[in-house]
Amino acid sequence: MRIKEKITEIDYGKSKQFFKNRAGKFREDNPYSVTMYQDNNEALVRERNRLETEKLLPLLSLDKHSRVLDIACGIGRWADALPEAIEEYCGIDFSGELIEIANSRNTKGNFSFLEGAATETETVLKRDGKGTYNVVLLIGILMYVNDSDMVSALEQVARSCEEHAVICIREPIGMQDRLTLKEFFSDELKDNYNAIYRTREELMAFFRDTFLKEGFRISEEEFLFEGDELNNRKETAQYYYILKR
Repeated sequence: MRIKEKITEIDYGKSKQFFKNRAGKFREDNPYSVTMYQDNNEALVRERNRLETEKLLPLLSLDKHSRVLDIACGIGRWADALPEAIEEYCGIDFSGELIEIANSRNTKGNFSFLEGAATETETVLKRDGKGTYNVVLLIGILMYVNDSDMVSALEQVARSCEEHAVICIREPIGMQDRLTLKEFFSDELKDNYNAIYRTREELMAFFRDTFLKEGFRISEEEFLFEGDELNNRKETAQYYYILKR
């Protein structure tokens, strides 16, 4: 079902089953398609990953003191892109199956992967004895969080940040209207899919109520990709924000 403009909730349980199914399709020769999709276009997966990390990585200002929290880390795609010469990396994902793959792929000693939902960030970090972070990645996760949970989820992110921190958000946005896919069968993915594509204005309203109130400012925002070949959806496009405090 495709729902335009109207605010409606998606079922987290069905999303969790979807990602369990995706984990079952993991392939060593095309690992990132698990969470980047495009199952029938391996070249597009690789090019999007390359351009995304090349564009956003320099904006994180990483050094040996960087402590990176990656919420919705999947199989560790961004962990692969980060240098080992940072203080710490912690990836969180609510799919135990994806975390199992991430742990099996990880060879970096100061990198760890934890199972937990984006709506329970503080609980997960406390459970595993983690502290605060000066770099946070929110890569393609807000689309799976209902409006009713968004403020709480973002407030937890803010409280998990050190006094000086960078938050990198990359999210597909609705170009004209909000679009919700609810139990929508994808011919490409051969599965039912649930996601919320919010407009830039909707996302900004949430940021004003959370991050900006906590002293963050948006230092940069822009569409991630140029050209129709990489933006192959008519109603949505990848957009990013860099917030600093």
